[in-house]
Amino acid sequence: MVNSVDVRSVGQGSSTHDDPRTAARNCVGAALAGRAPAPEDLVIVHPTIEYEPLAFFEAAAEAAAPAQLVGCTAYGGFTAAENVARGAVALYVPAADLTFGIAAVDSISGDLRGAARRVTEAAREQAGGDAEHSVLVMLSDGLAGDQREVVRGSYAVTGATVPMVGGAAAENVTMSPTYQFAHGKLMSNGLVAVWIDSPRPLGIGVAHGWHPIGDPMTVTRAEGNIIHEIDGRPAVDVYLTQRGGVADAGDASFARLTYDHPLGLANTSGAFDGRHILGRTDDGALIMFGHVSEQSVVQVLGGDHHDLVDAAGTAATTAAGMLDGPPRGALVFSCTGRVAPLGEALREEPAAIDARLGGVPFAGFFTYGEFARVTGSTGFHNATVVVLAF
Repeated sequence: MVNSVDVRSVGQGSSTHDDPRTAARNCVGAALAGRAPAPEDLVIVHPTIEYEPLAFFEAAAEAAAPAQLVGCTAYGGFTAAENVARGAVALYVPAADLTFGIAAVDSISGDLRGAARRVTEAAREQAGGDAEHSVLVMLSDGLAGDQREVVRGSYAVTGATVPMVGGAAAENVTMSPTYQFAHGKLMSNGLVAVWIDSPRPLGIGVAHGWHPIGDPMTVTRAEGNIIHEIDGRPAVDVYLTQRGGVADAGDASFARLTYDHPLGLANTSGAFDGRHILGRTDDGALIMFGHVSEQSVVQVLGGDHHDLVDAAGTAATTAAGMLDGPPRGALVFSCTGRVAPLGEALREEPAAIDARLGGVPFAGFFTYGEFARVTGSTGFHNATVVVLAF
C-alpha cells in the first residue's frame, strides 16, 4: 500500500545492513516511503566505505529508478532519525517546482579547476538555466588535491550570484580511494555537480562553532597541504605551544589527537575557516586536510561539544530563515573531524539541526571538507556544518 505522503515532501532513509545491495535498496526504499519517483526527481546516497561501492551504487540506482541518483562515500552518515557509523543514508528530493541538472567528470586530479569549470557548465546546461534562484551542489573526491580549485573552477561559471555547497567524499581516514557516482558511472577520482534551479529561494547555512585561542600567526613556508613553518619556526612546535601541547594517547594518530584544536585561516569577513590536521612529518611540518598558502594568517581554534552542537543549530536556522515558507527538507554536510570532538554528543548535532528545521526530513554525511560559498569566490572548509534547505 502506498503511504499518504505529500508529493512535494522530501524523504530520508538509512540502513546498516551488511550486504551492500540490501543496504542500498533499504535506505532508498525508506526515503521513497512507498512513492513512485519521477524521472525528474533526485535521490542522493552516501554509503560508508565498508560496502563494495559498485554493488551498492548500482543497487541504489535501480531502487531509485527512474529518478536520477548521485552520491559519494562517507566517513559516516546521519538523518533526522539515526546516526549511521557504518551503513548508508539516502535523501529523496521530488522535483515539484525544482529542476536538477547533473554532470560528472572523472580523473580530476590533474586539473581540478578545469574539471570543476567543465562539470559546472554541463550541469547548468542540463538544468536549463535562467531560474530566479539557483544553487550548485558539488561532490568531490576528497583526496584529489587542493579542493579550493573546485570552488575557483565553479566560480568561473556561477559568478557571485549562484551559491555553492557540497562535500568532499570520505573514507575511514586511511587515505584509501573515495568513490563518487552519477549517471550510472562509478568514479574514484571524480567530481559530481548538481545544478538546482528554483522559482523560490533555497536556504544555505554555514557555521562551525570553533573560536580562536592563542595568538595570530603567519604561515611563512608551505607547499600544498604541508605547512613547514609558522612565524619562521617548525609548524608542529608552534602549533603545540599555542594549543598547550597534546596529551600522550599511545598509538593514536596525530590527526586524532588534534581534532579538538583545528587550525583557523583568517578570511575576509573577519572570521576563520577551519582546517583540520592530518598528521606531522619527521622534520616538524603539519600535514593538513586542505591546502594552505604562504602568508596566510592562522590561529589555533578551540571549542567543546556544546559549541559545535550550537553551531549546527545555527546553520540550520540560517538556512531555514532564507526560505519563503517552511522547509520541505535539507541536505547536510558535516566534517569527519567533528566526530571525535563531539564524542558521546555526536547524536546531538543532527538533533539540533532537526529542532531548528521543525522536524522535516534531512540526510547528510561526514566529509573530507565542506563547500560553502554564499558570497565571494572562496568557500572550502573543514570542521564546519553546511545546511542546504529546500
